[in-house]
Amino acid sequence: MNPNKALWEKGDFTRIATTMRESGEALISQLGIGKDMNVLDLGCGDGTTAIPAAKQGARVVGVDIASNLVEAGKQRARQEKLSNITFQEGDACDLKEVESSSFDRLVSIFGAMFAPRPFDVAKEMVRVTKPGGKIIMGNC
Repeated sequence: MNPNKALWEKGDFTRIATTMRESGEALISQLGIGKDMNVLDLGCGDGTTAIPAAKQGARVVGVDIASNLVEAGKQRARQEKLSNITFQEGDACDLKEVESSSFDRLVSIFGAMFAPRPFDVAKEMVRVTKPGGKIIMGNC
């Protein structure tokens, strides 16, 4: 098993994520996300920024390495009755399931920064973002 995946599946990040809901909504409201946009939330957790982006009308894909967080995101999207959002497992270092040049916005808030190979992550982020699209990261 991927050691990074094992690490993120050990704890219950959703407990921490509940404290970040308002800041996720505030951030998304500043990014000019609209109905005709495709948004990728990389390292999405349980949807702290993916769900507010979907509420703005964008078509959203949330990718996280931890299956438990992907499932938590799916559950939150069902509770919110959002049909314009999907969550899937994936590794930020190799987004093989994601088509090139397919997103208007790529958001990664305290997500991709934890991946073990930052250069590979940066290449993948640029690869999947459309020309003229924007990559937004929040790191500590």
